[in-house]
Amino acid sequence: MTPIKLSKRFEMKNCVGQVVRGDDFWDRNLELETIWDSIESGSHILLVAPRRVGKTSIMHKIKDEPKEGYIVIYVDTESADNENEFWHKIFNTMQEEEFVNKLQSKSKELYERFKNIRIKKVSASGVEFGDGETLDYLTAFETLVKDLEIDKKLIIMVDEFAQTIENIIKYEDVKNANSLLKAHRALRQNPKISEKVTFVYAGSIGLESVVSKINSIKIINDLNSIKVLPLPKPEAFKFISQLANSTKIELKEEVIDALIEKIEWLIPFYIQLLIQELKILWREDKSKELDIACIDAAIDKALEHRSYFESWQSKLKESFSKDEYLFTKEILNLISKDNTLQSSAIINIATKYSLDEDEAKDMIRTLVYDGYINNNEKSNVYRFNSPILRQWWNKNVAN
Repeated sequence: MTPIKLSKRFEMKNCVGQVVRGDDFWDRNLELETIWDSIESGSHILLVAPRRVGKTSIMHKIKDEPKEGYIVIYVDTESADNENEFWHKIFNTMQEEEFVNKLQSKSKELYERFKNIRIKKVSASGVEFGDGETLDYLTAFETLVKDLEIDKKLIIMVDEFAQTIENIIKYEDVKNANSLLKAHRALRQNPKISEKVTFVYAGSIGLESVVSKINSIKIINDLNSIKVLPLPKPEAFKFISQLANSTKIELKEEVIDALIEKIEWLIPFYIQLLIQELKILWREDKSKELDIACIDAAIDKALEHRSYFESWQSKLKESFSKDEYLFTKEILNLISKDNTLQSSAIINIATKYSLDEDEAKDMIRTLVYDGYINNNEKSNVYRFNSPILRQWWNKNVAN
């Protein structure tokens, strides 16, 4: 069978493990249309997906190419471990030259409003404005936006919000974490704010799993959850074909089909990673055709990149207590060895680590929320989402 020939759409860089923008972004039309429908209906949004699925790239696509009538702010709050730091990042972003310059070209009314507001300091006491008045964070944010008479709506995209909440729980306490969660709910529930601002939250860990551990799920139940899914097989086929053309390697249809079957969990990261390794194999011997046998060799080489995979283990260590971590580690070790695990075995394993049934179920839900495992085929059988991650875990953690 001859190699696939696509019409040249563009030259797409193969950006492994990075945020992609512009022509390097593979269209996620379904997700983008769903997000915009939700924004236009007035909803506030929680983007739901495990790490590496492409949420941040989607957020930047919205930021770079907003619809008419919207201005987008993107802020990453991953490093914030208290409420003060979180709000400092929000207010700083709203005062940055890049954002203010965008306002000048997009919305004269909003630009004039922000130009005349001077934030002197953000501290534990709140936000101090240039006139010397200090307001608490919530009131200060409302002051910035509630009286705006503008022709455009703000979309504030908060990346790694769940990580911020988890940081506050770890380094401060549950009370302070709930304080930030409740402050955001109050903003979303304020009609004077919601008519001018839409919040979009996302992150590499599930917000639902974080807040459920502190019995605060009701604080976020007003959010419209939108799942960012793996690529459907036909879309993955097109994506692989385009990447192959752009990176100047030839892949026959049967090779692409085999690659899709091997990857299984068709998120852009694993596709990009294996295309990178196939390119290296081709470069080492340009006379050799890239066939189905090369896929296993590419996977073996990909598994040598510890930096691409170690965060899956380190996140568990950071998020859980010692016994909780050892429990989740054993669960994943067993699945990595046997491919599946019956739910009936979970309680016995939990007992070893002094976890009751409810605690064990919470841990399993976290592993599902955060993209490690699923029970999609049978409700009582768990397996890794990604066969590639399963191989890495079995080689580097379980053994």
